[in-house]
Amino acid sequence: MNMDGETLLQNVITFGRLLSAAGVPITPEQTRSFALVLGSFTPLRRSDIKAAGRSLFAKSRSQAALYDVAFDLFWRRSTVEGAVSLELPRIKQRNDRESFARAAPANTDPPSRELDLPPPESVRATGEERLRHADFADLSPDEASDAASMLAALAPRLPTRRSRRSRVGRVGTRLALRRMARDSMTTGGEAIRWYWKSRVRQPRPIVLVCDISGSMEPYSRFMLRFAHTLQRSGARVESFVFGTRLTRITRELRVRNPNAALQRVGHRVVDWNGGTRIGASLHELNRRWVRRTIRSGAVVLLVSDGWERGEPDLLGREIAILQRSCHRLIWLDPLASRAGFEPATEGLRAVMPYIDDFLPCASVASLEELARRLGHLANAPRRRTGRPLRYRSLEPVRT
Repeated sequence: MNMDGETLLQNVITFGRLLSAAGVPITPEQTRSFALVLGSFTPLRRSDIKAAGRSLFAKSRSQAALYDVAFDLFWRRSTVEGAVSLELPRIKQRNDRESFARAAPANTDPPSRELDLPPPESVRATGEERLRHADFADLSPDEASDAASMLAALAPRLPTRRSRRSRVGRVGTRLALRRMARDSMTTGGEAIRWYWKSRVRQPRPIVLVCDISGSMEPYSRFMLRFAHTLQRSGARVESFVFGTRLTRITRELRVRNPNAALQRVGHRVVDWNGGTRIGASLHELNRRWVRRTIRSGAVVLLVSDGWERGEPDLLGREIAILQRSCHRLIWLDPLASRAGFEPATEGLRAVMPYIDDFLPCASVASLEELARRLGHLANAPRRRTGRPLRYRSLEPVRT
């Protein structure tokens, strides 16, 4: 069914007001462009109109969800298949009825029915929850930007340990006799003020070793953002990346802005999206960097999918050395959250006897869970039996 220009323009303006009231920012230029696009369609088909409006109005996943709900309620099908209805329903919103009343034109005929539009807050919350559990490999550029913002807002519970040094104060477990004796010299040898010693807790060092090979490309950049968040939270973080060689990027990640930090990493690293030599990279890490950057109390996060191009025996030997050199070794695999996953590759079978935890890292939700559990995992009993870690006994984060 054809629609005259005046009626089309009136419907487009009303629809734009509805989107604005629902929480989608609309500009007059967008509304004008939408009307021009609709004027070029002959005949007007609902699927074409919906796709054109989504490309013009929705700039993020949450806005797309709001747009779809508003469009399905506003542009009802008429008795003619494939055409746009001229009879528009009166749409009301539970939490903002007046704004939708103002969005309706004054000369609209009495509606034949009423439809409820969910509050924009609930639709936006649903979109954010879906984004939290979406796999990093399936995100669009806009969704990837939103996910990066969510990672930057994390507040990790850092692993801590008791310091060897004691702090003197008014509370504690042992008397600070030297401090009391020194102060008593001003009171004729009488200890008037009592002081105590207490062992303080300080953050454990964290070492992130991330695979940047071609199979890890959708996940490695998000893991580097996670490392940047750990460093900004006050932890002592050492960061390395490897593909065919090992590169230390600790200095590059010290920039406050995460985008600038990743840009510096991109200029520093030369083997992005290449092959994988996990065993050789860990050999260099153990021989060159363990004594300089990895202390016995450090928590090591090794991120890789386990696709090893080298010898699995070399990987097994080097991962055993790395485990003995740190406090806890956590292997993060982005594929671990997929249904039916089993650590069946030769690389994973070689490392399973020597790792303390095996966890997924393919979504914002999995990294949020890691940030929440990191302190608890660091204080859990250490595995030094050499027996393979049974994957079915773990409880990976659901994505």
